[in-house]
Amino acid sequence: MNFINKFKIPTLLGISIILLGLASGVYLVLREQIFFSQAAPNLTPQNITQTNITEGSIVISWQTSSSVVSFITFGQNNPSEQTVLDDRDSNPTPHLIHYVTLKNLLPKTTYQYKIMSGKFASDVKKFQTAGPVTSNGEFTPIIGSVLDGNIPVDDGVVYLSISGAFTQSSLVKSGGNFLIPLSQIRKEDLSDIYPLAAGTIIKLTIRSDKGEANILSSLKTNSVPLPGIKLGQNIDLTAPEETPAPSPSVTNINKYDLNNDGKVNSIDYLLLPPCLGKKPSTVLPGNKSCIKADINDGGTIDKEDQDLMTQKLKELSSQ
Repeated sequence: MNFINKFKIPTLLGISIILLGLASGVYLVLREQIFFSQAAPNLTPQNITQTNITEGSIVISWQTSSSVVSFITFGQNNPSEQTVLDDRDSNPTPHLIHYVTLKNLLPKTTYQYKIMSGKFASDVKKFQTAGPVTSNGEFTPIIGSVLDGNIPVDDGVVYLSISGAFTQSSLVKSGGNFLIPLSQIRKEDLSDIYPLAAGTIIKLTIRSDKGEANILSSLKTNSVPLPGIKLGQNIDLTAPEETPAPSPSVTNINKYDLNNDGKVNSIDYLLLPPCLGKKPSTVLPGNKSCIKADINDGGTIDKEDQDLMTQKLKELSSQ
């Protein structure tokens, strides 16, 4: 009996110690897992969007919750044949908004691709290029500028949506400017160029790391730059409006910086209408001078000054 008791007590004590140790170990492991899952950034690509598809190219854009180096690998037979960096990068650079153009593709060909986001690799995704077309659209590009309050946004993407058409997009560039060509918009099924017409309703969606905005507008044969778009806005500009045709531009950038803020964007364009028909020496209410509005030095602010500003904004947005 003494032998049995001496054996039982140490055994029970040992088992208790082992169980306590296991419980403590499990707790510590779970705690570390929770800590690392909370601390690790979310690198999963979000809002993956295919835009600007033609017979030889496509743009793929996406967002990440944390700034990260992100790129695309793609190919016909497997998604690892070629690697393409963000359009803004000559070397890998962390971004929150990612924008990659795949070029030199074959017409009517299916490709596979993966998005590499830090150490994260997305599932294999696919797209098919469009076929060649014999004609292009005749509408001038959509141009405008994006602001965060009164400060031009220097990074972001603008998406153009039209019912029945493949989505178009553009990076927001220096000065907050963007330009979206309309000549290569395809039908949603990629069968042909989308037949644009005056009055076609378009939607612009702006995404940046500072916020978003949405604009509803209608196409015009000769469009002028959109008014400055502020992040957080939801604007309807579908009311009809007469617009001037563009004229050849002048090279002196300073002529177009009407508000002397060091940037040339649609805010400068909006300063012209109050001065139309007036002399450069005119001072408007609020002590606003028209002296810089006479872009062509013609002695009177007129339609030609507006046309010059429109053309200059198109040039800057396409650079």
